[in-house]
Amino acid sequence: MFEKSVTKMRLSDLMKSTNNFSKDNIIGSGRTGTMFKAELEDGSSLMVKRLQQSQHSEKEFLSEMNTLGSVRNRNLVPLLGFCMAKKERLLVYKLMVNGTLHNRLHFLEEGDKPLEWQTRLKIGIGAARGLAWLHHNCNPRIIHRNISSKCILLDGEFEPKISDFGLARLMNPIDTHLSTFVNGEFGDLGYVAPEYARTLVATPKGDVYSFGVVLLELVTGERPTHVAKAPESFKGNLVEWITQLSGNSELNDAIDESLTGKGVDSELFQFLKVACSCVVETAKERPTMFEVYQLLRAIGEKYHFTAEDDILVQTENGDAGVLEELIVAREN
Repeated sequence: MFEKSVTKMRLSDLMKSTNNFSKDNIIGSGRTGTMFKAELEDGSSLMVKRLQQSQHSEKEFLSEMNTLGSVRNRNLVPLLGFCMAKKERLLVYKLMVNGTLHNRLHFLEEGDKPLEWQTRLKIGIGAARGLAWLHHNCNPRIIHRNISSKCILLDGEFEPKISDFGLARLMNPIDTHLSTFVNGEFGDLGYVAPEYARTLVATPKGDVYSFGVVLLELVTGERPTHVAKAPESFKGNLVEWITQLSGNSELNDAIDESLTGKGVDSELFQFLKVACSCVVETAKERPTMFEVYQLLRAIGEKYHFTAEDDILVQTENGDAGVLEELIVAREN
């Protein structure tokens, strides 16, 4: 058990708390497994992720859990524990009461209002901070490889928490330090960087592309693979729609109408431009995650979202031993 003490749990306890992994308890599902809400006998709630089966040995799994358990940042979902039993591999996390960003944007329940701009901006900045921390502060740095709005969870204050970081390696047991994809698995549709199909190698700039799609979802309200606002004749995805609008100097048309006309139009357009810079075709022309975080933080400066951050940024010259320390100080 890692971040704080939780009751040591057995498979039978976790099965009982999730009503035997009932469909009614599913919070979300993705490429690495299915997340369930777990209700404990003392009335508290957690999230239990049931991983897809992999060929990982018990020793490798334990090693990976110790690594993930030691990675802590305010914008990463804290891992509280894990369970191994027979073929089951279960991860235990703190419950995020507002669910996934994907559902809050695209599957509003009756009576729910669309997220306000200030909340969306807060989510974008916080998620960028967490991903920048994985890319630039972890040693070796962690490439997520599966960024989407489904893996960004929201707590009671709508503070974003990135989940599934480190799991790509866990799900691909023959992986190497080069982060090569296996079995042609790249990530969720609509989020995959164009160079991946050619190189089959995950890179930080591939994460930046995927995160750019999440930013586009936040500012347009559209899904990554289907654009409701586009004409029926348009058959492309969200990035292709944005590219088309940009080429026709119609980028403003992309912004979610529920956000416009409220005195923040300049912020919306700046945010959209940052998103566009992340999804350019050529990987080397995309910003780093630290740069994305800085750009978004500047847009939200007047809202005082950010606490004090100490971010160590690895230099781009390839020397893993050289770190350039950039102190980013902001008052609460």
